[in-house]
Amino acid sequence: MTEPLAPTDRAELLAFVVAQQASQATATAYLGDEAAGIEAELDGLDQPWLETARVVRRDGTLTAAALAEWDTEVGRAWVHGPWVAEGPYVEVGEALVRAVAAQCPPAIVEFEFSGDVANTGTAELAAHLGWKASKVNHAYEVTADAITPWPSVDGVRLATEADLPALGALHGAEFPNTYATTDQLLTRHTTLVVERGGEVVGYASGQLQDDGHAYIDFMAVDAGHRGLGLARGLLGELARLLAASGNPGKVHLTVEEDRAPAITLYESLGMRRALSLRGYRGPLG
Repeated sequence: MTEPLAPTDRAELLAFVVAQQASQATATAYLGDEAAGIEAELDGLDQPWLETARVVRRDGTLTAAALAEWDTEVGRAWVHGPWVAEGPYVEVGEALVRAVAAQCPPAIVEFEFSGDVANTGTAELAAHLGWKASKVNHAYEVTADAITPWPSVDGVRLATEADLPALGALHGAEFPNTYATTDQLLTRHTTLVVERGGEVVGYASGQLQDDGHAYIDFMAVDAGHRGLGLARGLLGELARLLAASGNPGKVHLTVEEDRAPAITLYESLGMRRALSLRGYRGPLG
């Protein structure tokens, strides 16, 4: 197998990625399936994507690629791909993962990739690497014009630094070892909290993505205050706030397959299941 090399042609690599993203059997969960949106998302990565990308060629033709984004605060890198159009997936995929991982700083100790459950290549590669598989997460979406009548709730406001202890307790309990720290809920996301009796009892956090769509990253309500419509109201308030700050075509979120109450909530608001995703995470020896 040819060793992975740095790419030299942006247009060629972008066209290859767009083609691979067109099928859930080969797509990564971190990018969409529209050419303009894919390019915007790649250009919005924390590290220049052409610098982190590595490709494999056969007889001069680009046949496989991967790239990475990392966060030293979290200690994790997200591998986009590996996309393998020709050759044995596990062999080529491992070479690409190791090639992009070699560019990461020493603070990065964990690596992750993700795709639809139809992407069996990533599952086989993860098993070969000894990585742990996540639960299946269903991706839901709705057109932005459908969120206008979503319910509101009293006691919702923007989160502040004073809310960090309460946010940390909720965020850590509901989303342990996730991709964003509690501090990043304020620095990288738009985050709302809801209060009852002067105490923060729930939050919702999201962002406008580089492809223009709105994404709800996290939402949690204290166990003692569930069933009161707080999650429904938080979701409505945050979705409208994100829509007002941009012009998203869609609102997206993901939810673990065994969270039936949350799934019922999203479907009751008209959200449609678009994908079923699984992530894989682990170290590289």
